[in-house]
Amino acid sequence: MKQEIDINSWDRRQHFEYYSKISTPHYCVAFNIDITKLLQFTRKQNISFYYSLIYLCTQSLNMIDEFLLEIKDNRVFKINRRVPCFTDLKKGATSFHMVYLPCEGNIIEFATKAREESINNPLPVDALEGLREPQIIYSCIPWADITMCSNERDYNDPKLKDDTVPILVWGKYTEHDGRYMINMTLDVNHRLIDGYFVGLFVQNLEAMITALE
Repeated sequence: MKQEIDINSWDRRQHFEYYSKISTPHYCVAFNIDITKLLQFTRKQNISFYYSLIYLCTQSLNMIDEFLLEIKDNRVFKINRRVPCFTDLKKGATSFHMVYLPCEGNIIEFATKAREESINNPLPVDALEGLREPQIIYSCIPWADITMCSNERDYNDPKLKDDTVPILVWGKYTEHDGRYMINMTLDVNHRLIDGYFVGLFVQNLEAMITALE
């Protein structure tokens, strides 16, 4: 169910119109997250750190209205949620497949279901084009402590600037004085998302990690 935003009375109208003049209004922000408590939690529960972090990021993004906006024909709509779609690798594989899974249940239930989906229902890389609900795209480069990651975009697509799908990428976590840190890159559309809302996402994520028991 989509709800159209009245742009004429929208408090973001000026920013939206300004960045709408730009053909590629996307930008990336990189930041560090302390994942010490999440790592401890996943080890205790014997669940995937990767799937668990996807769960927390999805919940954190879906708490922010600005991440639940879509653009079509210069009209803005608010959606109910975004669904994670993430890369994964089978053991011994070098080419990734995709997994599409609504973020439902608790973190343990999601991590368990994500593993089952990855094994039993892997999707091809072009599956994004036919998915039912708006997505958040996730990927991970666990072999390197990355500090930044750009994302591919079709600059020949006349509707490129309408692409509002957030993209989250991270590398391997590293230890610093007994704490474990991970670097993330979040790619967003400036027509809808300013740095303030990226900051809200980081705060939400940090709070959810802190609340783990």
